[in-house]
Amino acid sequence: MSGKKDLLIEVGTEDLPARLLQKLSNEFGELLCAQFTAAKLTFSAHKTFCTPRRLAVIIEGLDRKQQDQHIERKGPNAIAAFDKNGEPTQAALGFARSCGIEIDQLVVDKTSNNPRLIFREVRAGLNTVDLLPEILETTINKLSAPKRMRWNETTAEFIRPVRWLLVIFGEETVATTLFGHDANNITYGHRFHSPKQIVVKHASAYKELLEVKGHVLADFEARQKNILEQVYKLAASAKGKPSYTQDLLDEITNLVEWPNALLGGFDKKFLEINKQVLINTMQDNQKYIPLLDDKGELLSQFIIISNIDSTSPEAVKQGNQKVITPRFEDAMFFWQRDKNQTLESKLEKLKNVVFEKQLGSLHDKTLRIRELAKYLSAYTNADSDHSQRAATLSKCDLLTEMVGEFPKLQGIVGHDLASHDAEDKEVGLAIEEQYLPRQAGGDLPTSAAGQTLALADRIDSLVGIFAIGKKPTGIKDPYGLRRASLALLRIIIETRLDIDLQATLKHAATLFPKSLNADSVVDEVFDYIIERLHAYFADRNIAPDVIDSVLATRPTKPNDIAIRIEAVCSFRKLPNAHSLAVANKRIRNILKKTDRNNIGQVQKELFKENAESVLHIAIEELSSDVESLFQQRDYAQALNKLADLRQPVDTFFDDVMVMDKDEALKNNRIALLAKIDSLFMHVADFSRLQS
Repeated sequence: MSGKKDLLIEVGTEDLPARLLQKLSNEFGELLCAQFTAAKLTFSAHKTFCTPRRLAVIIEGLDRKQQDQHIERKGPNAIAAFDKNGEPTQAALGFARSCGIEIDQLVVDKTSNNPRLIFREVRAGLNTVDLLPEILETTINKLSAPKRMRWNETTAEFIRPVRWLLVIFGEETVATTLFGHDANNITYGHRFHSPKQIVVKHASAYKELLEVKGHVLADFEARQKNILEQVYKLAASAKGKPSYTQDLLDEITNLVEWPNALLGGFDKKFLEINKQVLINTMQDNQKYIPLLDDKGELLSQFIIISNIDSTSPEAVKQGNQKVITPRFEDAMFFWQRDKNQTLESKLEKLKNVVFEKQLGSLHDKTLRIRELAKYLSAYTNADSDHSQRAATLSKCDLLTEMVGEFPKLQGIVGHDLASHDAEDKEVGLAIEEQYLPRQAGGDLPTSAAGQTLALADRIDSLVGIFAIGKKPTGIKDPYGLRRASLALLRIIIETRLDIDLQATLKHAATLFPKSLNADSVVDEVFDYIIERLHAYFADRNIAPDVIDSVLATRPTKPNDIAIRIEAVCSFRKLPNAHSLAVANKRIRNILKKTDRNNIGQVQKELFKENAESVLHIAIEELSSDVESLFQQRDYAQALNKLADLRQPVDTFFDDVMVMDKDEALKNNRIALLAKIDSLFMHVADFSRLQS
């Protein structure tokens, strides 16, 4: 009999939440594997399957039983285990009791130099089928399924009611009960196409049986591939390109067992509405896939992924078209109403909308953003008038009926209405781009006015929320300040803006009422934002010590920080880098013991050793060149030149006693080292670099 078999477990349910299905499926497989590993059962591989009505796992090559365990426990020394009469001592008796045996079942190990009592036992491994019920129950209980429910008289709970349980090991049905169901070797196919029982004789037959007899594509990847093939074929027939996100595609894949793509359409009159309104409605509400033409414009057709191969596909298509039309009618109604009023007409009404109780209304925030946009436009190269105009209108679309019905369209609706009101194109674009990036890694504002407005809005929120004492704590961040901080850092760094963040925060603080004392939190806000750089650069595979070395010098311009980090990364690759980093650490340790304010100028006449003169000459020759490079922020080239200091620095430390008994000599040598330190500190604290 083979020592290994394939195991198949399938939990059949009512329709599972599509957005959670993959996570549940992956977790189900991982937890099962972890349980088998903990039970010392080996296997060769595992494969998960999931559809709206099932979670399944195949464990390939699973041990039929555990290996026998050879247990050995060492007890007290033989001398301590028996008295002079050869009778067991309390130490020996206690050891026997702890092993659950009589004293005469223990043996003395005489093979070592230190003979002692030994307990040896061979514990037979348990059969896998005997371990499975507990393993399966433990796995199900550990699944992170939110909002579990009860559906029968048992105390069993799961995310959805369970309707069947299949557990076979090899060709044997495993005797176990879960959720009130006794396990068997029966599965069920598609609810409409194949509702009858399907007998599974072996795990290897599972996938094909469901597909051929059950009209179910149980493999997620295969099902998604099938959907995409159908989608692109239909899209090509309509001379369009499908528009979808991976999240939408995953959700659609998890909504069907037997996908069937159909081409639907809507009245072209709705194309007057902003295409994002239509796209969001189709994607978010109906899970349809919109189609775009080769210019990126929306077509009046879309793709439906049905879960049934209908004998009347036209009826299915018409039913879906009938559902989408009222939603588009509503959007058209709201758009027509919103066009009847200008954006600017809503500005006064913002006085009645509270931004935050202590920070005033959205109108108050708008005025602050406008002033901050005026300040920032000098650094973003934006037209100041356009930036201020965009700031003035930036929050007006929040009072439109379109945004009221479709909140995700804030900014987008503002852009459309600005265009309708004949505002400057840059003003309209900035109103939309103020919300970019909309998610982590999302697109950044492309226009100068858009960058200006996006920064001003976030900076105002950060300073204001900190000023009223509601900064993020732990995992709580109700105002999204972590996200806002990362967004403004991305905008400044990735669009190469020469903005002094600390100075900007100070200016922003002056725009709040004096009673809030906002200027007192500027340093705290600055530190909070800069702290986010650790995560930002870590995501780009920058070593933590490199980030730490640059931030230790407390530069205030994020773009400058990024340039320094690039330079330090390049410097690290130089042959002399390691030795210089070690020397910098030594220099820093010496300077820590010194009052930096009392370090004087280097006096050449006090040099006693040749190494002092050589090092001083090298520093003097490099200083003017690297200082010029520092001014140009060409840190990489400056560090490349400073790498030439390695040899004179090494020789200096080999030949010169810095902490000389002669106070004048000591202070002069410290002054020489301080010049080196000050050169490197233009970029980073190199003493913080790890070897």
